[in-house]
Amino acid sequence: MKWRDLTLVDFHEEYLLAVSCDSTGGIGDKPHDLIRTSPFIVGYHTAKVALMELLCVHGEPLLLSSTLSVEMNPTGAEMMRGIHTLLKEYDPMHSIALTGSTEENFHVSATGLGVTVMGRIEKRQWPLKKSLAQDVAVMVGEAKCGEEVLKTEKEKILMLHHVKTLRDLPYVREVVPGGSRGMANEIALVESASKIRFLPAEGVKPLLHQSCGPASALLVTLGKEHLKDLQETLNIPVHVLGVFC
Repeated sequence: MKWRDLTLVDFHEEYLLAVSCDSTGGIGDKPHDLIRTSPFIVGYHTAKVALMELLCVHGEPLLLSSTLSVEMNPTGAEMMRGIHTLLKEYDPMHSIALTGSTEENFHVSATGLGVTVMGRIEKRQWPLKKSLAQDVAVMVGEAKCGEEVLKTEKEKILMLHHVKTLRDLPYVREVVPGGSRGMANEIALVESASKIRFLPAEGVKPLLHQSCGPASALLVTLGKEHLKDLQETLNIPVHVLGVFC
């Protein structure tokens, strides 16, 4: 079955198998890349998106597969260094299994990478909590895409530990990674699933349609009485988007 961008398979009496993925192209340091950055950054952020989608639904990652459409040395090795750095941030013991492949038959002039993460979700965590009428919707982090991501101040960057913190807060209902279609798309999915309607706060409509690039921000829903608690818990920006009714 599908849950947003995740594929779920009922394979065990206690667990669901969960698969998430992300890809990138034209971003790197090769001659035909459109956005110039290091392969390390490409590997880090592409893996971050796939891993974040799993963590947002209480998933436990077990394996990461990287399909690198570049040669191993030097580009692929730097991408893998970025992926390893991300995994160590999530788990200092780095217990997630790795597999992958590179392109060694042809000379490549543009960067490409695909990342797939497989994990499991305890069935006691499923189905997930749904948003309710009178809940507030907030954006945690900053809606950034492309070169904007590279220029984001370090203290405003959404990290994996923020996701784990949010998922453990009892008053948080939903945690959803922002995508390329912006918060408006994620809010529409919440409205449909929970049969509620969203009323945007004054002046936020432009923000709702900004791309969140490589999951640079999260949509979080919670009871409005806990909004101050959330703002005091996190050390990155929290933007109030509106309320559900």
